[in-house]
Amino acid sequence: MNYLPFVIFILIIFGLFAFSARARRRQAAALAQRAERIGVGSEVMTTSGLYGTVVAKNDDESVQMSIAPGVEVRWELAALRDTASLPDRFKRDAGIDENRSSTIDLEKGDSPHGADPTA
Repeated sequence: MNYLPFVIFILIIFGLFAFSARARRRQAAALAQRAERIGVGSEVMTTSGLYGTVVAKNDDESVQMSIAPGVEVRWELAALRDTASLPDRFKRDAGIDENRSSTIDLEKGDSPHGADPTA
């Protein structure tokens, strides 16, 4: 019997498993490195685009994140990226004019969309 096709098939399967394991190890190392950079006080963005500041790290690989004054939420470290490592287009303060007020006074009739709210 000719075992050459069987041996080639086994070698291909073994090669696929080896490359897959290597990619998983690389991904796990990148995740661990990213988690080390995130500490209390770090500005972070979640995978869904929510920005906040880490106020506490928990023992179960999660953090307490402040998203507004007095509002804290719990997130897994795997779902967070520190804003310093983000591309410029995703950084929190990108494109904000510092000379312009960031608050809107709705009592004066200002609208967040620039239209007259009474119209």
